[in-house]
Amino acid sequence: MIRRLFCVFLTLVVFCGTASANQEEYSQNFVRLHVVAQDDSKEAQAVKLAVRDACLACAREWMADCRDAEEAYETLQQNLEAFREAASQAAQDMHYSGEITVETGVFDFPDRIYGELRVPAGEYRALRITLGSGQGHNWWCVLYPTLCGLDEAEYAAAQGEVTFYSAIGRWLKRLFGGNAA
Repeated sequence: MIRRLFCVFLTLVVFCGTASANQEEYSQNFVRLHVVAQDDSKEAQAVKLAVRDACLACAREWMADCRDAEEAYETLQQNLEAFREAASQAAQDMHYSGEITVETGVFDFPDRIYGELRVPAGEYRALRITLGSGQGHNWWCVLYPTLCGLDEAEYAAAQGEVTFYSAIGRWLKRLFGGNAA
């Protein structure tokens, strides 16, 4: 029994080390977009989505030929004013006159699933647009490589069919006996 517990402990230590290394690899290979609404009112959420769309159009224009995440992030920083103008124009078109903060940096992001790809939580280089006080629901995606264009209707439909899966749980069940469901 002690031997099995030691094996489980050792496996978890190795797994955690691997997960940390994978997170670092992910964070170096992605550039993300984060748009935060003023508040949760319908109007503020509509402005957020309009700003998102304008920034995605801007990203398609400026980042289309980027060969890697490093080049994409540099391009993003070099064209930050274009993103700022696109966000401001989209907000004005929606009759929003509040403050808009457009910045690049390294920010925390939660787990996100794009089709079959799971992008783990962690710190990522990103473009962040905050509308007003930024107290509303937010929207995020991966600008590079572009994962923002996945069909959101398909994503929303899939949200009703959540299936939890734990590879570690299955492995532990097999190790200690039981059903490997």
